[in-house]
Amino acid sequence: MSDLAERSLTITRRYSAPRALVWQVWTDPAHLAAWWGPFGPERTTGTLDLTVGGRFEVIMHAPDGSAHPSRGVIKELVPERRLVIEGDPQAPDACGAGLPPRAVVTVRFEDDAGGTRLTLDAVFVSEDARAAARASGYEVSWRETLEALDGYLQRIPAAPEKQR
Repeated sequence: MSDLAERSLTITRRYSAPRALVWQVWTDPAHLAAWWGPFGPERTTGTLDLTVGGRFEVIMHAPDGSAHPSRGVIKELVPERRLVIEGDPQAPDACGAGLPPRAVVTVRFEDDAGGTRLTLDAVFVSEDARAAARASGYEVSWRETLEALDGYLQRIPAAPEKQR
C-alpha cells in the first residue's frame, strides 16, 4: 500500500437528487447547517466564502454548550463538480468536526443515473493523523452526516433552478 493510500480515506454515497441541488446544499450556509453533524439546524451555523482562498466554516453546538468547529480554506472550486478544502491546522481535535487539521478534503459531485454520486476523499498529513481521526469517529460521523444529507435532500423542493 502506498503512503498516500495509508493517509487517505474515501467515502462514496449516491443521492437521487440532481447534482445542482446536491452542490447547492453543500455550498449554501442555510442548507449546510440543516444537515451537517449530529446536533441539528437549531444548533449549527455555517459561513462560506465560496472563492478559492475563502473560508469554509460550520460550527456545531452540542446540548452541553460545547462548540465543535469545522473550519478550513477552500483550495479549489469547480461549481457543481468539485470542492477542495484544507482543514484548519488549529482544529481542536483530530477529526476537526469533519475537516481534520491540515487534511485536504475533496468532495466530488458526479451525475449518476439521474442522481448524484458524491465522493468525499480526505488526505491526512500522516498515517498517525488518519488513525487519530478514525479513532475519534471521523468515518462514522461522516457516514451519519451523509445519511442526514440524504434525508434533507428528500425533504426540500427538488427544483434547483428555482432555488438559485
